[in-house]
Amino acid sequence: MKTTGIVILVIGCISTLGGLIQTIALNRPNFAGVTFIVLGAFLISRANKKKEAEMKKKQWKDGEA
Repeated sequence: MKTTGIVILVIGCISTLGGLIQTIALNRPNFAGVTFIVLGAFLISRANKKKEAEMKKKQWKDGEA
């Protein structure tokens, strides 16, 4: 999930950069890439929280045994 988040985040950054270039060229801007940035950041955050929860669970189990 983290790898997918990173890929989507990069695609969003490239798309947003393209939207900025279109704005500078006085064309109609398209900032749909921001959606991919948010989605990628969410997936990365979710993966990190899941990993942290698993580590806490493992530490808790090791403390009990």
